[in-house]
Amino acid sequence: MLRLLATLTAIAVGSVAFAADPAPAAPAPAKEAKDKKADTELTKNMDKMNAAWRKLRKQAGDATKNAESLELVATMRQYATAGSKLEPLKVSEVPEADRAKMKEGFKADMKGFIDGLYKLEEAFKTGNNEEAVKIVQTLGAMQKEGHKEYKSKSID
Repeated sequence: MLRLLATLTAIAVGSVAFAADPAPAAPAPAKEAKDKKADTELTKNMDKMNAAWRKLRKQAGDATKNAESLELVATMRQYATAGSKLEPLKVSEVPEADRAKMKEGFKADMKGFIDGLYKLEEAFKTGNNEEAVKIVQTLGAMQKEGHKEYKSKSID
């Protein structure tokens, strides 16, 4: 009986002590400017294209995955084509006098990228994975240059 009473007392004291503890502090809010990604139709297209790109880049040299690689190329081409008809957010961030030039440059660069996707598709269809790897490297360089030129700093 004494043991039961001691156990109940310990539980009651522990419960009171626990209830007296203040609630844990809420985490400090993150900087919204850093976390807030510009959510434009173009960024949505590019994000979907990038998901296919990451996978394709890893498997381009594997001839056993050419059928899947062709599907990934088709996905990329779909989103690249849709994206090429849109306007990068950065256009609104440059002086008015430079906007038309930037829009035309973006369209031309996207066309070049899409043309590269057609070449990549042909390489996979013919089983020329060595060429496919080279094209993937070229497209990767195009992507980096395009992001430097047209990606808004507010999207990073």
